[in-house]
Amino acid sequence: MAFPLRRFAFIFSIMLLLALGPGPPSAFPQGAESAESWFKRGFAQQRKLQTLEALASYRKALAIDPAYGQAHYEIGWSYWSLGRWSDVVRHFELARKYKAAAPDLPRYLTAARERVKEGGRKAVRVPIGIKASGGGQGLVLVARFQNYNGKPKHPADRWERFVHSPKSVQISPDGARVFVQMLEGGNTVIFDGKKLLRLKVVSHRFGGKQAGLFNRAETRAYARRFKAAGGPRAFNRYLGKPVEGAFSHGGRFLWVTHYRRSFDRNGVMPSSVAIIDTKTEAIVRVMHTGPIPKFLAASPDGRLMAVVHWGGNTVGLIDVSSPRPEGFRHAGEIVVGRRPRLDYDEQVNRDHVCGFCLRGAVFTRDSRHLLVARMGGGGIAVLDVKAKRHLGTVFGMKPTPRHLILGPKDERVYLSSNRAGYVSAYRIADLLSAAKRKKRRLRPLLEKRVGPSIRTIAISPDGETLYATSFRGSKVIALRAKSLEKLFEIPADSYPVGIAVSPDGNHLWVTSQGYRLRGGNSVMVYKVLNKD
Repeated sequence: MAFPLRRFAFIFSIMLLLALGPGPPSAFPQGAESAESWFKRGFAQQRKLQTLEALASYRKALAIDPAYGQAHYEIGWSYWSLGRWSDVVRHFELARKYKAAAPDLPRYLTAARERVKEGGRKAVRVPIGIKASGGGQGLVLVARFQNYNGKPKHPADRWERFVHSPKSVQISPDGARVFVQMLEGGNTVIFDGKKLLRLKVVSHRFGGKQAGLFNRAETRAYARRFKAAGGPRAFNRYLGKPVEGAFSHGGRFLWVTHYRRSFDRNGVMPSSVAIIDTKTEAIVRVMHTGPIPKFLAASPDGRLMAVVHWGGNTVGLIDVSSPRPEGFRHAGEIVVGRRPRLDYDEQVNRDHVCGFCLRGAVFTRDSRHLLVARMGGGGIAVLDVKAKRHLGTVFGMKPTPRHLILGPKDERVYLSSNRAGYVSAYRIADLLSAAKRKKRRLRPLLEKRVGPSIRTIAISPDGETLYATSFRGSKVIALRAKSLEKLFEIPADSYPVGIAVSPDGNHLWVTSQGYRLRGGNSVMVYKVLNKD
């Protein structure tokens, strides 16, 4: 069943909880003990992702007014986020009986009934302690932070209300901090990389108090450039959806892209990137970008941050040579092919109507060239960063190339192909040569199908082991980097996406985002077993 973006975001995002509002008033008078006051309290708690607390408040509202349709509707969505499908159906049916103001209720009631029939079979939830090994090495699940089981049995299985739609994970160079981007939750959640505990939540909601994070001249320039109909009056007041991250200045600053801003559901206006000071663990600046920025890549020479725009066929360059965030400045933009049209109506899904759908990117060792994966149309685009020019696109990769990482000594680049389920390896020198000679196709150095829907890949610090997340396979796959020989695979919670290896090589962090309101809402920590 297809779900509109508005409702999909509702489940995992406080953004649409705000947009939908608390619904019609109850027939009961306002007051400390009124159904209306308990409903509002529950709604406010759900905005903060306090699902269990919200459920308690909604129940008190229903104890006063059992026919409060809107309370039944909202409590149904709270149960949906916890995967309690029978409770969802029961309260959605009561919401319909008592005429809750919810035009899409019949569709979601049908979807919830389907989940009951499925018996939850499609949601994979792996137990703490699960282990797999091969080729003299292995992994064991030692900890998890999740938002689907409020009363876990294992002490290392922790319920965390801020774990909502976790997309990517970045580990600081010293391994002390782990940053997870909660796409629909609108937060960056910081964990202790050694003690495996949650430390802090950084919100990507911007209002009047955060005005100083923006450069006014930059805001005016981008507002003039992207004249989308229905643009907001307050351009810098929104909830950003954090998607990917990259470090600069030796790990001092973490850059986080905002896949969308809450006022721009169609993704036709500029978005932004937040800069987090990892010492203060707070956002210290927000810079505008092109539409739908996803991936980030920092140049090895420390001078540039590349922002890859999924929705614009462009890569924005930011000069980060200044030691202070206020000194960072836009340094131009490179167009891959040509810019796509952006004057779409609300029905266009910009996740798919995105031109070349630029995704993963990596700089060459000399910082001169940037390699960018094109999920739309295929191939790897080769950019001359110094000349700010697209040299050409090299083809021959399996469908939907997604993520790129450098191999040992930066001599080769590894590529994941999402739809095909492949991992490939290419010599960087061959890619550059092919692009300069306008050669259309290039054979890979290595290529192997490893599983369904391969998303993010990561390599161990010693360069020997490659790890890949299989989104539809609900597993993590370990490969021998030198040959792409599959060593072993280990189950993961449904729909894993992000993955990162700790600098000491001892832990593997994996995010399970979820898909179409199924699974996900999980951050898993695997311990790497000794190779002895």
